[in-house]
Amino acid sequence: MSTTPAGRRPTVVLVGGIYHADADKVLRQHATVVALERPSPADIAAALANADGAIVRYPHLINDAVLDGAKGLVIVASSGRGTDSIDVASCTAHGVAVANNPGYGTVPVSEHAIAMMLALSRNLISSGKALRSGGAWDKRTQLDVRDINGRTIGIIGLGLIGSEMTRKCIAAFGMKVLAYDPHVPKAKAEALGAVMVDNLDELLERADFVSLHAELNDASRGMIGEPQLRRMQRHAYLINTSRGKIVRQDALHKALTEGWITGAALDVFEDEPLAEPSALWTLDNLILTPHVAGLSGDALHDLAESAVSQVLQALKGERPKHLVNPAAWDAARTRLAGAA
Repeated sequence: MSTTPAGRRPTVVLVGGIYHADADKVLRQHATVVALERPSPADIAAALANADGAIVRYPHLINDAVLDGAKGLVIVASSGRGTDSIDVASCTAHGVAVANNPGYGTVPVSEHAIAMMLALSRNLISSGKALRSGGAWDKRTQLDVRDINGRTIGIIGLGLIGSEMTRKCIAAFGMKVLAYDPHVPKAKAEALGAVMVDNLDELLERADFVSLHAELNDASRGMIGEPQLRRMQRHAYLINTSRGKIVRQDALHKALTEGWITGAALDVFEDEPLAEPSALWTLDNLILTPHVAGLSGDALHDLAESAVSQVLQALKGERPKHLVNPAAWDAARTRLAGAA
């Protein structure tokens, strides 16, 4: 059992649950756990009012509205790599540390993106429908099945996942990789075997496949809209396993309906969970998955373990391994030391 520096057993709130039972068991050995499965903002605020730490899953939000009364809160950890659910600036202003879990989704997300690329190029959905509806054997040459070997893929965002995607596409399929990432030096792209382009339009105009792996920020929010989709080749495909708000869904719906591009695959959406029913459901040239790219069994275990270990670290006064807002750490430690 763990205690805070003030000698109390800490309380940790799980906002939306936790990804793996093993990590949940470890957390309960060291802290009193309050689990909120489908909480309202008021539920979250009430729980945080008596909490030392929290782990939050998207789409639940940690912002000013729930932080104002959380006088003893020391740390909030994301359940995954992203901090979309956490207002980092607000946490910093309140003296609350924020931690995330980078690196654990690199392999599963890249594999999911490649699976989507293969499913699109091999036209697996239409092939399956044709077989089930009968007469497929006489229509096999009409199913528009394409090879990806030697094609050009444009990768937007050359971080951990974008780099792994580059490696796989080159090594497995001999693809030509164009990369766009204004935050990464050209030397990194060259070391991976990719060609860094100076502007997004060039990548969109040249690529047979466009795969998104960018962070969500002010520059990337809505960066793929109607003008960008119109620049893509008619035979091209768009794949998004990064963040839903990077792509304007209404523009993508129009592009797929009017044939500006041949197809697309989405694991993430502008608003999650995706509305049911959704206009996207009707599109035969669109593959949809419910934000599961990074949720392989191994990744779920590692993400949950990382989140729990960092929360417990912080509650012992130790700096978390993946502290997102270093400017808040001194205030968080002071808050911890002063807890009654």
